[in-house]
Amino acid sequence: MSLISLVGAGKDFGLRTLFTNLDLHVGERDRLGLIGPNGAGKSTLLKVLAGREPLDQGERRCSSRLNVVLLDQEPDLDPKQTVLEQVFAGSGERMALLREHGVLSHELAATPEDERLLARFSALMHRMDACQAWDLERECHEVLERLGIGDVHRPVGELSGGNRRRVALAAALVAQPEVLLLDEPTNHLDADGVEWLQGWLDRYPGALVLVTHDRYLLDRVTRRIVAVERGEARRYEGNYATYLAHRAEEEDSEVATAAKFRGTLRRELAWLRQGPKARSTKQKARQQRIEAMREQPARQGRGAVSMAATARRIGKQAITAEGLAVHAGERALLTDFSYDFSPEDRVGIIGANGVGKSSLLEVIAGLRAPSGGRLELGSTVKLAYFDQHSSVLLGEGGGTARSDRRLADRRQAERKVIDVVQEAASRVEVDGQELSASQLLERFLFPPAQQHQPVAKLSGGERRRLHLCRLLIEAPNVLLLDEPTNDLDVHTLGVLEEFLEDFRGCVVVVSHDRWFLDRTVDRLFCFEQGRLQRFEGNYSAYLDRRQVLAAEASRRPAPGSSASSTKTAGSTKTADSTKTAVAPANATAPAAQPASAAQPAAAALSDPTAKSPPATNTAHQHARRRSFKESRELERITTDLPCWEVRRSELETLLAGGGSDYTRIESITQELADLLARIAAAEERWLLLSDLAD
Repeated sequence: MSLISLVGAGKDFGLRTLFTNLDLHVGERDRLGLIGPNGAGKSTLLKVLAGREPLDQGERRCSSRLNVVLLDQEPDLDPKQTVLEQVFAGSGERMALLREHGVLSHELAATPEDERLLARFSALMHRMDACQAWDLERECHEVLERLGIGDVHRPVGELSGGNRRRVALAAALVAQPEVLLLDEPTNHLDADGVEWLQGWLDRYPGALVLVTHDRYLLDRVTRRIVAVERGEARRYEGNYATYLAHRAEEEDSEVATAAKFRGTLRRELAWLRQGPKARSTKQKARQQRIEAMREQPARQGRGAVSMAATARRIGKQAITAEGLAVHAGERALLTDFSYDFSPEDRVGIIGANGVGKSSLLEVIAGLRAPSGGRLELGSTVKLAYFDQHSSVLLGEGGGTARSDRRLADRRQAERKVIDVVQEAASRVEVDGQELSASQLLERFLFPPAQQHQPVAKLSGGERRRLHLCRLLIEAPNVLLLDEPTNDLDVHTLGVLEEFLEDFRGCVVVVSHDRWFLDRTVDRLFCFEQGRLQRFEGNYSAYLDRRQVLAAEASRRPAPGSSASSTKTAGSTKTADSTKTAVAPANATAPAAQPASAAQPAAAALSDPTAKSPPATNTAHQHARRRSFKESRELERITTDLPCWEVRRSELETLLAGGGSDYTRIESITQELADLLARIAAAEERWLLLSDLAD
């Protein structure tokens, strides 16, 4: 059944047509991905689906009672609310039921014999059980924790832009609407956060429409693709990999059709030039057909960014760090880091949000002083820093007063697109050809008409593309890229990856984009407790190694767990003995496993509908009786755990057998990691539920 339908839909943006005559239907449990160049209209189409943006033609059909939630790129949050209040605000019916429960409880405390109130309270309890309202606060804490938001009582107005985006994402997920529209949800998430989000979306029961630059997420989550491009919206069944195959076939067909058309036109024109034979009345129809062919507009080809930079010599030394330390106030982000970056290094820096990745790049770029140690750049180094927010475009005001900064930022944003590039150079030599600033902008898909627009009028992706153009015109030989994939469309990312493959210089990348890291780096540094741990290989190899470590850690029993379980089973009451027998021998192992091995695996597979509560709620849960629903859940976990343990043993045996089929080994490793995470979550939930009173 279709939940939202667009029929004959069309939308213009000024003189540009975003899409026209579009028929699009979003059904139950649909998984739809929107892709296309920056500025093509993907975000606008999401707003149209959400009912926030009107259509210029056609109509939008959906039920007025349909619950639709849109995560916008620039979410509108209440700065006065706390983080938790903001997430609660989008919880709709479940939040209303909790509030009603509080009111009725207060009234019943005053008049406990009121039968009318007792009946209302009983009906309310059934409704709360049906929609899992009891779990709302636990889910809010869990989702916020997974997304890296720690202080849930902090006002939203005090948060950074990245944290505000994560709060808005948490609110959208906790709301669990019938239709979830996500616009670049992975922006400002670290790699573990993206993995967790992917697992959550896999289990989300509603319909999903997704705009993202994360191609792994797009490939794994979506089952249908809509490509918005050149004023058209084309539909493709299948995931992102299937779409790429279809697009390759279409492009080959378009090239063949265009070649055939040009051949036919050449033959017809040659006939026309023969003279008298072509002037007979009998041939008038043929002449008219030739004229029609000549006047027929050729179908506009796909715009492709052309990235190139003037080669600049780089010596034997690029960047040398000795005992480098970076602090944020009193907190040590990095201590004792020493490494010689070679002139052709391809290095990725990974780690959780807030550990200091961007701060390290700022130190290397000379934007902040190190707290200790020594940093030296080679004498021939020309460094370019591509920061997360493209501040060179929107500016950081130099005034000390807030009003001065705002005025400076506004002036920066009002600059014309071409002015931004001409500030660096008015002409540049690329591939032996001298180009003007305007010609270079055209290579980055900024037509002449758009080059005189203010920067503030550009979309987020267009600003990032302009920033790249500005950097490359300066001919750098060392690139520092901080989350370069944010807001860029997938086609531009592919071009950027190819450019970096051929780039003659050193590249240092901070990114959460797994696909991008796999294609651009061959060495990783991972932030762990204030130090950078070195790993040789790309990000997929790093994940494989981490999963192997997680599997090895899970096979090691927690200190004393087996002995203590056996002893307890023989010395406690019958009820306690039954509980001990049901729980696996390593039931306490998840808490004792090293965080680096156990937590990442669990983060990848948290279920949005069955999560363990945070530690702050444990006392409250112990103080109440187990509900009927929780009793059924406990029975189900008790039945499932032994089966999962059997499957775990089978997978470990298969993995130990090795073999040369690396695809199969990778599949087994992934299944084992998923299963270990499921077992860990189930064991924790079992312990919690078994401690509640019957």
